[in-house]
Amino acid sequence: MANEEYQIPIFLINGQLDSGKTRFISDTIAMGQFADAKNKLLIVCEEGEEEYSEKLLKDNGVDMVVVEKEDFNIKTLNELDKKYDPWIVIVEYNGMWDPALILGSEKPRGWQVYQSITLVDANSFGLQWANMKSIIAESVKYADMVIFNRCKSGMDLGSYRRSMRALNPALQIIFEDEKGDQVAISEQLPYDINADVIQVDDEDYGIWYMDVSERPEVYAGKKVRFKGQVLKNKYFKDKNFVPGRKVMTCCAEDTQFIGYISFYNNIASLENREWIWVTATIKYEFQMAYKKKGPVLYVESVEKTGAPKEEMVFF
Repeated sequence: MANEEYQIPIFLINGQLDSGKTRFISDTIAMGQFADAKNKLLIVCEEGEEEYSEKLLKDNGVDMVVVEKEDFNIKTLNELDKKYDPWIVIVEYNGMWDPALILGSEKPRGWQVYQSITLVDANSFGLQWANMKSIIAESVKYADMVIFNRCKSGMDLGSYRRSMRALNPALQIIFEDEKGDQVAISEQLPYDINADVIQVDDEDYGIWYMDVSERPEVYAGKKVRFKGQVLKNKYFKDKNFVPGRKVMTCCAEDTQFIGYISFYNNIASLENREWIWVTATIKYEFQMAYKKKGPVLYVESVEKTGAPKEEMVFF
């Protein structure tokens, strides 16, 4: 008779050096989040300025080991599994390591990533996004949650959120101030959302695209006008097409076409890849392509036009 399968959840905490990983894990342990697990193993892949309290770990039954990159493999993990017999595993990951090292590699029996959280120091994000975009992107693409900590007034948190959502639409995004309290952000939009027809300029397409997905209650029933490229293919129904734009999410090699399913009675008049001005009413409906409810555009008019000065959308 086969042994009953068991699971050992891995809580993966990622982020760059000094992004607050040690403090986050310490606070989570102190709050008793892992109290139900008999044996707890903390694997540290990066030692920052802040150290773990030996008393905190001992009082909460947490064994801590430091693992270097060259040792982060199935052999080492199997040895740790045998030595500590963990019920849960917490990993303070090194933000400069490829997440595939833990996500895609072989792990001891029962070990699997249960939750992946990436921490970001809001003060450093602008510089990191400008210089390490592909590294930051990898830590976010497969995460369940991103926490921006140390947020201050005056920061463009709306743009931070859009950058993250472009990489991972299902991501939960939380902003915290320097005390660790959650911050609610008010979106400053570059267009008049209360206009009879919302006019979206070329450079603002990405902002509109993300916001209309995140806040359906704000846009439902409203009219919008924007410039997009026609996408038609054989899989669409007779009256369906997608007017959209190409977006670069993190690097030149990582581009995709983004747009919403649209209904239009005169599809035959549209040429694939041509640029058009679209005026449409936004509705929210279930679509198989989305596998859930999402924005759907009912196009009222189309005007042929030229390509925008910058064809690519950047988040």
